[in-house]
Amino acid sequence: MLDISFIIDLMHSDRGAESKAKQLDESREMKFLPAPALYEIVSGVLFSRSKSEAVIFQRLAEQFQIVPFDEAAAMKAAEIRAELLKEGKVKSHVDTMIAGIALAGGYTLISRDNDFEAISDVFGLNFESY
Repeated sequence: MLDISFIIDLMHSDRGAESKAKQLDESREMKFLPAPALYEIVSGVLFSRSKSEAVIFQRLAEQFQIVPFDEAAAMKAAEIRAELLKEGKVKSHVDTMIAGIALAGGYTLISRDNDFEAISDVFGLNFESY
């Protein structure tokens, strides 16, 4: 499952993200995009009114299956948020939702966002950086 940072880095031709994308393509594993990531990326593209970014993202998004934020993901995200709040480690709602989807679905999350490391440490999120 791919995080926002990975998609944005791909859109900006980041070498690390491109290398990881090539590795994922060669493995022929399905690539998933969590619905909250779709929301955040599209809202950013719409806000910027960048037609070139919209075209780039549309081409990328066609490669991914969208994973919804369903009841199981919501329950897992709530558990994550509550525990992190107890520890004083506040994370964004979108990141918490993405982690909830990944944990509920048993996905490995591909991201460069360090916020997921804290979630991984507490909840065992399968997390790969690039």
